[in-house]
Amino acid sequence: MGCPDASSTEAAAAETTDIPRFYPIGTPGKPWSDSERNQWKESRKNHRSYKEEVLDKLDKLKSNDALEVVQYGALSHNPQRYPLFAVKSKQWKDAKPTLLVTGGVHGYETSGVQGALLFLETQAAKYTAQVNILVAPCISPWAYEHIERWNADLKDPNRSFKKGNETEESAALISYIDSLNVKEWACHLDLHETTDSDKTEFRPAKAAEGGSTYKDGIIPDGFYLVGDSEDPQLDFLQAIIDGVEKVTHIAPEKVICGESVAKEGIILFPTKSLGLCGSLSLGLCRGITGGTYATTTEVYPDSPKVTGEICNEAQVAAIVAALDFVLGPQTEDIPRFYPIGTPGKPWSDDERNEWKESRKHHRSYKEEVLDKLDKLKSNDALEVVQYGALSHNPGRYPLFAVKSKQWKDERSTLLVTGGVHGYETSGVQGALLFLETQAAKYTEQVNILVAPCISPWAYEHIERWNADLKDPNRSFKKGNETEESAALMSYLDSLNVKEWACHLDLHETTDTDELEFMPAKHAEAGLAYSGEVIPDGFYLVGDSENPHLEFHQAIISGVEKVTHIVKDEDIIGEPAKSDGIILVPVNTLGLCGNITGGKCPATTTEVYPDSPRATDAICNDAQVAAIVSGIDYVLKH
Repeated sequence: MGCPDASSTEAAAAETTDIPRFYPIGTPGKPWSDSERNQWKESRKNHRSYKEEVLDKLDKLKSNDALEVVQYGALSHNPQRYPLFAVKSKQWKDAKPTLLVTGGVHGYETSGVQGALLFLETQAAKYTAQVNILVAPCISPWAYEHIERWNADLKDPNRSFKKGNETEESAALISYIDSLNVKEWACHLDLHETTDSDKTEFRPAKAAEGGSTYKDGIIPDGFYLVGDSEDPQLDFLQAIIDGVEKVTHIAPEKVICGESVAKEGIILFPTKSLGLCGSLSLGLCRGITGGTYATTTEVYPDSPKVTGEICNEAQVAAIVAALDFVLGPQTEDIPRFYPIGTPGKPWSDDERNEWKESRKHHRSYKEEVLDKLDKLKSNDALEVVQYGALSHNPGRYPLFAVKSKQWKDERSTLLVTGGVHGYETSGVQGALLFLETQAAKYTEQVNILVAPCISPWAYEHIERWNADLKDPNRSFKKGNETEESAALMSYLDSLNVKEWACHLDLHETTDTDELEFMPAKHAEAGLAYSGEVIPDGFYLVGDSENPHLEFHQAIISGVEKVTHIVKDEDIIGEPAKSDGIILVPVNTLGLCGNITGGKCPATTTEVYPDSPRATDAICNDAQVAAIVSGIDYVLKH
């Protein structure tokens, strides 16, 4: 967003007789003429694609059972290229409060747009039972493509959210929101960035256009919030800061945008009088507790401490923290469904430690995994390689992979991973069974690489989380690694694989998901839990961005010779593409299934060991059948 500025351009212009040139357009000290404004517009260039980076992602959301994509307008100068979209809950109910998220008011602020989309892809659905979701991810698409602050008419959309001063972008959104007749707003987050280009382009252009002098400013290094000085709600803002600092650093400056911080990373401005988008719901945004909850987020993407992914995740963390705060008062009546913590409140460090200390050993990693790997060391076709160890007990938890002895760079490589979730037994034992019975016959055609037990602490304790209460299967992307995922990714990088044949990540969906792991997950986050349906049978989870449906169908055909396939039309909240096949955004979620980069056929297997039609042996055999069917398919094609 950059820093709000309520100063008078005319007053500044009166003192500009000797202003040095600081911008290539116009005469220093004189407001731009129409021809100079046209010169600016004609010199702008497309730098990225609104269709590819925004509209294509919205198209994929149209298959989401919880959300619907709605067009609320289009920019008149190119309506085909710049349609305007919002995403809202399918099950919209007037009795629910409504969350509003806005992004891309300033089109050049990338994580405002991509963070809003990431929230929709990964988090929004879980809140639709409690609130109506309304997200406008890219309010100013011309500016998004051109990486500009202004719109095509040299107006700042984020100074236009008040009557009589609308831009086309703000007018379209205000009209759409008015049509919804929202009775109660839960909260509103307007997602922004403060970038180095504020100093090098956007602020100088603004000053030059107004005939003002330009004074260089300081860009805060870190995340901060802009609240409303007329209705600060500092507890709400602090809750967001607390959530975001788990993902990225908070701006440490004592003065931000010329304003003294109210708290670390929090400044206050008269957002309504300035016409900021953050004021869009003010006066209406009466939250569940009777307060007004609205803020503008500011990420600093040019910091050496962050990446684009971290910035997007910080925006998501801000939205989630805000929602958890405003929904907190609703949770007083949540019944206890897990023995640790207070229902409706995220766990404290003490409660997280209580969980860890209450975990028990249920089986032996050495006896059930390491001893089997020792026997494989005599296999002429395979070699066992240690690629790391868990730091909290390296003697007990070494990390091993098994690979072809005759490894050849010109061959494509099969990757099999198991035990990402340690409690899913057949993921580990199925990988080992494949190594014992099938792997050798393929070593002359492909390189074999199997990591059979990625999370050994969780294997012994029969847990989904690792010892740090993190889910390793949400950590396979940079900036979000666990020790388990980081070790495996580092090892794979060291192999310099030129071509992946395919990747199968072996999992189970068990009754303990409903009885222990999902309740624990919700309790730890302070959310309610109402249970879920466990599919009875085998199914696959593919990548919605890289489906390879024929590959998946070949695996289903092979596995159904061993065990039964899930026939449900809906599996874990996702519509089935065909019997036993669903698709999710694997890369976005940080799943292990994306570890090869999304270019080769890849899938996650899901066996249901608690079915009355299954045994442990059948589950292990099903995993082997999946691997063999996957390899046979890619070798034929």
